[in-house]
Amino acid sequence: MTIRSPIALGVALCVSGCAINPQTGQPEVAASVKTQFNSIFNSEDPCSNNDRNIGIAVGAVAGGVIGYLAHGAKGAAAGALIGAGGGFLVGHVLDARRCELYRIAQANGLKLASAPITQARPHAGSADRPATVGLDVQLENKSDQFVAGSAELTPQARKYLAQIANQYSPKTLMAALPPDATPEQRAQAGGRKVLIVGHTDENDTSLGADAATLSQQRAKAVAKVFVDQGVPVQNIFYQGAGDTLPIAPNATDQGREENQRVQIVDVPTEADLQQFLSARTADPANYRFANTSTAPLEEPSPAVPKNTVGSTSPDHAATGRQAVKPRSQPVPVAKSNNTGSTKTESGANQSVAFNGAPSATPQPRATAAPSNAGPGYNFGGTPTTGGGIPVRLGSAPAKSSTFSLISNANASSPMTLNSCLGDRPHVASAVRNLATDQVLNVRDYLPGFYGAPWAAGLGGNLVALLDVRVPSDAGSPVPQPELKIYKDYTGNVSQKPSYSARVPVNVYRGSDATLYRVFVDGPMQCMDLVVPLSKPRATGNVYYTNRSVDYTASGNFALR
Repeated sequence: MTIRSPIALGVALCVSGCAINPQTGQPEVAASVKTQFNSIFNSEDPCSNNDRNIGIAVGAVAGGVIGYLAHGAKGAAAGALIGAGGGFLVGHVLDARRCELYRIAQANGLKLASAPITQARPHAGSADRPATVGLDVQLENKSDQFVAGSAELTPQARKYLAQIANQYSPKTLMAALPPDATPEQRAQAGGRKVLIVGHTDENDTSLGADAATLSQQRAKAVAKVFVDQGVPVQNIFYQGAGDTLPIAPNATDQGREENQRVQIVDVPTEADLQQFLSARTADPANYRFANTSTAPLEEPSPAVPKNTVGSTSPDHAATGRQAVKPRSQPVPVAKSNNTGSTKTESGANQSVAFNGAPSATPQPRATAAPSNAGPGYNFGGTPTTGGGIPVRLGSAPAKSSTFSLISNANASSPMTLNSCLGDRPHVASAVRNLATDQVLNVRDYLPGFYGAPWAAGLGGNLVALLDVRVPSDAGSPVPQPELKIYKDYTGNVSQKPSYSARVPVNVYRGSDATLYRVFVDGPMQCMDLVVPLSKPRATGNVYYTNRSVDYTASGNFALR
């Protein structure tokens, strides 16, 4: 197909194939031409030149509009041809690599999926669509890819990974460029950044207790194969994401197989890589231990006593499931500096002045809860019912590239997650440069999670979470906050905490709220901090044991 053919087809689609939907009043492609459109722009054949054709059509439309505005009808024709040429160059290189990757996968019995990485163009006109800058490739691990329990690649894996890595070498990329490519385009082909990410599922016992570390070592082993194939070592980044970024449900055998995978991302610059990482999301419905459900919440039984401490969000209700102890590991108690101070976002030390705040006032205690006398803690509340208080997050967050090797979970359905009882921490390593081993710094944090403390009074105690930070990148490791508990808090700012420790967390994100899940295994078992996206407050559900009885206490947490 010549360059003129897709342009002519695009014009034909608009002239003879556009129609007005009588129900919506909006223009759309008529049903009679949809099959022809899909065969050229949306074919399931990975060697179909989809991206080249789309690039030509989009470039032609953008060039034609600009040319018409500047020089009328003649300018529109010339602009369309120039725009088509630019789109052809980008799309052709992308198509060539994707086609070859699928051929390698087919020849080696591999399961592979890919999606284009797009980026909004700065100062782009209304006729421009986001530019395609790279490919996001997901390669499912074969059972014989690594020696069991290690990061050592098998000879078979080295062979097909070398074939894949060769497609990212500057030599191969420049060979795919047309003869009239500019020097700038050739230089860009030699400087592209490549990210290798190792992923596992929540049940992969071959990785042992520290899945993040071993998946990082495996990603690094794959990255070294890329160096062997000519990709400059300074252009390669790697990460062990562990089980933090599932693309399929971990509740099924097939889903867990898909989640054990190697991801290969390539973009032009390090800034593009940062932008890609900031857009990574994770669907909570894919986590096995989150136990998601789209069923409506059950109303509490009338026999269950009301919580008299703090407040329970109307979005929560108790279930009748059996309570399960959290599977988190014991957290060592960190030494406190006994100053009662924390750093603000600017880094200045400020006194943690909780006195005078309504949440710091001692709360009335439930009659079912024990007293605070003795070594145990009483946060108030009532005996835990079933599996704790479920959490509503809304629908799953929007994804920058939605695809899976099989069908993904329904992201549009509202999600209800079970409590932290039964969950356990998900851990990822940082993105590192292969040449320097330097960490690629996180730039963006979620609103309300940029280092400010959250605090509430529970059962006469002050509970404070300090240094609460959540990267916008769902695949970056979440820094451990410092949990401080002031037993029998009286409002005295000089009072020393009775408990202080750095604790692991999970973060689950939805369209309505963010769940900041804290694993303690100390004075409390765990805590769910549910933060609505629209309000600077949160509901904290604390699970703890006192005198062999499990309790649940809820309170209103506020930013300090």
